[in-house]
Amino acid sequence: MDIRKSAVDLTDQERDRFLEALIRLKHRPAPAGPAGVSVYDQFVALHTAVMTVLPPGSPPSPPVNYAHWNIGFCAWHRQYVRQFEKALQAEVPGVTVPYWDWTDHQGAVTKLFTGDFLGSLASGPPAPLPDSVLRNPVPPAERPAWWPTDIAEATGYAIHPLLEEGFGTRLARRKGAQAWPPGKAQIAQLEQLVLQQPGVHPFWYFWAALEEGFMARDDNGAQVYTPTHNTGHNFIGGHMSRGFSPNDPVFWLHHANVDRLWATWQTRRLTTVPGSKPKDHYPPPQQLSPFTGEAQPPGHGLNDKMWPWVGTTPGYDTDQTPQLKALLPDFTGAEAVTVLDVLDTQTMDGEGYDYATP
Repeated sequence: MDIRKSAVDLTDQERDRFLEALIRLKHRPAPAGPAGVSVYDQFVALHTAVMTVLPPGSPPSPPVNYAHWNIGFCAWHRQYVRQFEKALQAEVPGVTVPYWDWTDHQGAVTKLFTGDFLGSLASGPPAPLPDSVLRNPVPPAERPAWWPTDIAEATGYAIHPLLEEGFGTRLARRKGAQAWPPGKAQIAQLEQLVLQQPGVHPFWYFWAALEEGFMARDDNGAQVYTPTHNTGHNFIGGHMSRGFSPNDPVFWLHHANVDRLWATWQTRRLTTVPGSKPKDHYPPPQQLSPFTGEAQPPGHGLNDKMWPWVGTTPGYDTDQTPQLKALLPDFTGAEAVTVLDVLDTQTMDGEGYDYATP
């Protein structure tokens, strides 16, 4: 079983192996893809394409967002990060995706957002990173000992031109959101959040708080806004703030933490309700949204297939340009994956993973 650690708890060797896997994946040519497209680029393209899925038999519009703004947010990103982790392991065996513990901001600033890890944070307008191996190019004299010298093209970390969203082909950041970091006490409340409303599964409220942010009580008992997933993207800014946000490797650590908080919530619910199963802690398929009164959209229900992991099921498409579609990975050779299949991190994909306490 793989164990994901807090980024600030990685040893120097673990940090370097993760960075090496990132750089290697960024230069791994995409199978049957256009020239100049890497496997990493395919994952980036997928994150925008999933926002405009056209399920079988659906009208041309509107497309369905299979990964955001509804309860499938947690499940889709769990599968997505796990598939990315598997791709990293194909480059450097044993590597796992660390998580960014939002509440340990001091640790993040001193150990994660540094020149020898994922690069510094920035203020002001979006600008290319001034440090770290995520620059392009990385001067030969500044490349670390682990740098993949066997890959001639590995001169730095470049953003594919079709995926740069106006920020340029060098990874850019800026510190945008001001409401950061979330407090430890507020995140602890999120991990235990159970709002009991007749006929409404509590996961609806947990998901919304995790994706969008929520109101919680601080140490003085006052109601304060607690930033979570959405604000984290804007806090990093630059490439991290839009649809192709996986361009910034911080994305993977950010979503590993999202997944960790969900896994913690699930464990608490399983303990609180003796004899319950993971599926009991996800809304039943027929339950309407308590926020909109609408049915769960395709891809978000317990038994729904999550695009692009739909196996050989025909009829799926995404409302994107032919140029972007050419960048997408092909998962048709793999078995279909449903929301139900990913509810338990310790058993999913036959191997499973867990999180180390920070």
